[in-house]
Amino acid sequence: MQAPQTNRFFPPPPSKAGWPYAYKSSKLPTNRSDGSPWPKISIVTPSLNQDRFLEEAILSVINQNYPNIEYFIIDGGSKDKSVDIIRKYESYLAHWISEPDEGQYEAINKGFILLFVQWDIN
Repeated sequence: MQAPQTNRFFPPPPSKAGWPYAYKSSKLPTNRSDGSPWPKISIVTPSLNQDRFLEEAILSVINQNYPNIEYFIIDGGSKDKSVDIIRKYESYLAHWISEPDEGQYEAINKGFILLFVQWDIN
């Protein structure tokens, strides 16, 4: 599932300023000048109890306004506010899960497995 491109620039959360909030990327056309689609970019963000940084990471991706992105967040079962933050932006994600894992490497592998399963289905 491709995440929708947004014309919306998400403002910073309270008490946040600077990058990634101070810069807005221009919206790219749906296709390149020769009519071909933009190359698909897949991003996997692993996270565990990173609510202090997670929203900035998400915004640094979705505020780019790239038209052909699939964005996965793999959360290791966070006990902080990470899942609330992920849900806030889930319409811009190709997929997300929150379940215990064995760490960052397993989370990244889970994300790529989801990516490859989607390729097999599509």
